[in-house]
Amino acid sequence: MSTSTSSPSTAGAAAAAVNQKLHDTLPAAVADKIPHVPETKAELKADAKVAASGAFTQVRSFVAGGFGGICAVIVGHPFDLVKVRLQTAEKGVYTGAIDVVKRSVAKDGLRRGLYAGVSAPLVGVTPMCKKSPCQESPARACSRLRKRFPRGCEWEMKR
Repeated sequence: MSTSTSSPSTAGAAAAAVNQKLHDTLPAAVADKIPHVPETKAELKADAKVAASGAFTQVRSFVAGGFGGICAVIVGHPFDLVKVRLQTAEKGVYTGAIDVVKRSVAKDGLRRGLYAGVSAPLVGVTPMCKKSPCQESPARACSRLRKRFPRGCEWEMKR
């Protein structure tokens, strides 16, 4: 196999040849719907800019936020479950948080013991975490909130 390096003008000529061949061989109705192969670096940059600013960015943001929210639920749910069991148990049932974990895992196993009821938060967190302050630094979240609440942000007041 030989490796060939193509100059920008050769690559542009090849792209132009592909565009011309597609346009010549396909019916006009079909050829007009096929994306144009960029022939220059400027066209390529313009296409990349359009793709980055379109719906793909919104979908990517939604998926990334959903994945981040799912990770947050998977990490945080056992702590919440232990807190709720401590709060709702009769006095003296548990000696502390570690006792809750030990008894829950011994009784129900790791999956059911620490992740009981995790499905509802998992379903609810995906649409919620797209533009969530939990994915921002506290300073950025406060600057965003400062625009909506000019009197100040509680986090900044406690600094």
